Amino acid sequence: MALKSTHIIFVHDFFGWGPQEFGLPYWGDALDQIGEPFAVHEAKVGPVSSFHDRACELFAQIGGGRVDYGAQHSSEARHARYSREYTEPFAPEWSAENPVILIGHGAGAQTAMQLQALLASDFWGQGTNAGWVEGVVSVAGAINGSLLPYGFGCDREDGRLKRRPSRFIAESFNFLGMAAGVPSAMRKPFDLHLDQWTNGEADAKAAMARLDAGAFVAGEDNLAFDMTLQGCRNANARFRSHPGTYYLSLVTNATHVRASGFFSKTWRPDPTIHPILWQPALYQAREANFAKAPIVGWGGGDLSLPQWRPNDGAVSVISQRYPFTAREEPVGGEGVFKRQRLKPGRWYYEYLDKAIGQRFDHFDAVVGAQLKPWVPGLRDAHREIYLRLGETLRSL
Repeated sequence: MALKSTHIIFVHDFFGWGPQEFGLPYWGDALDQIGEPFAVHEAKVGPVSSFHDRACELFAQIGGGRVDYGAQHSSEARHARYSREYTEPFAPEWSAENPVILIGHGAGAQTAMQLQALLASDFWGQGTNAGWVEGVVSVAGAINGSLLPYGFGCDREDGRLKRRPSRFIAESFNFLGMAAGVPSAMRKPFDLHLDQWTNGEADAKAAMARLDAGAFVAGEDNLAFDMTLQGCRNANARFRSHPGTYYLSLVTNATHVRASGFFSKTWRPDPTIHPILWQPALYQAREANFAKAPIVGWGGGDLSLPQWRPNDGAVSVISQRYPFTAREEPVGGEGVFKRQRLKPGRWYYEYLDKAIGQRFDHFDAVVGAQLKPWVPGLRDAHREIYLRLGETLRSL
């Protein structure tokens, strides 16, 4: 049976950007590879906002209207309930009869999942249901969280960020600028979409002062917390796989195993990893640890630390496959591109290094392929991901 969806919406990661921002296409060549009959759209949601707030912004961009974060959520988070108005929606006829496909990178995967969870509960009182989303594609998705936020200042026991938001944001801009090769003098902040926290303050310094003085970092309504194991477990508890939705995960890995003595092994970053991701990859592969279990069940099986060491520079490989930290979700198994039949309601995952024959770090699946011209064939391999994804979606 052919898909009903004709609209595909791409959702960026933590500190991602939208069209005409930052001088580089966030999704690289991806949008040009999907092909007909799909219309592709690039969303711009809060780069450091929580999964919930990002999902609310995504809802408004797809269907049109004013961003509504919900009365209860806004009261508990201590920020404004409403934000921007979107008058040119991606899919004006959006409904269960005219659903959409969501493709999320990194935090964009959980953003898509949380949007479906809100639709399932008719959060906005517009008669929505989970069937408004026909497909969720996770690209290097932080589905179960990442070890990296703990290296950036999140508490290992409760996951909350223990730093001033202004400093955290400034350092993230600097990190992003270095990754993109933008000279420091030319690094200009892009729109953070934090109107709900800053009351629409136009002056950047005044906006950051508001953020530092508010509840943004004191609570759990921010992306730094949501990307931790604690934050993603909470998100997974709110989400349930819908029997009519296709779930596909494309998994990236930029580390390799290295023998360490006779009976042990360690993981190290690949030589081709983007230089800015070398230290983050090494931190996750060797240094990250917990004195106490960060979430229920930690310490055994897929929730043992050795299983989380292989990573792509930002997200552990095991975290990218399917949600498993809150409950067991239906899993279809490994294989997306060559599988003859994919069934809705189940999670399928594909290791891109095996499927494409190229190693990808966290950035390579998006703009990173354009930033590493020294890696032979990387940009062509990046394009192949989305060419094959388009073929797969047309075959459903």
